[in-house]
Amino acid sequence: MSYPHHVPEGYAEDEITAVIAESIASHLDFAQRRLSAYQLHCSEFEQRHGMSTEEFLERFEAGSLGDQQEWFDWYAAAQGKKLWSRKRDILAHLR
Repeated sequence: MSYPHHVPEGYAEDEITAVIAESIASHLDFAQRRLSAYQLHCSEFEQRHGMSTEEFLERFEAGSLGDQQEWFDWYAAAQGKKLWSRKRDILAHLR
């Protein structure tokens, strides 16, 4: 793990490493909870409309679904799922 090369006076490198690891673990847990919430929202939309989120995105981006608020809500959930999945993956890699 990389952090500034100079260790502040009075702090051991292993103490700093432990704090960084704890912070990453905490953020990873948060990212997983956010991802799970967006996955659940997408799953609910999929069940309600009988199509996958991937199919929905293709149709939404092609403009073939109309402009109902629900489509924008699904789009936001799909974007949230993508964002938190990426954040979770990055944090898991740092762990």
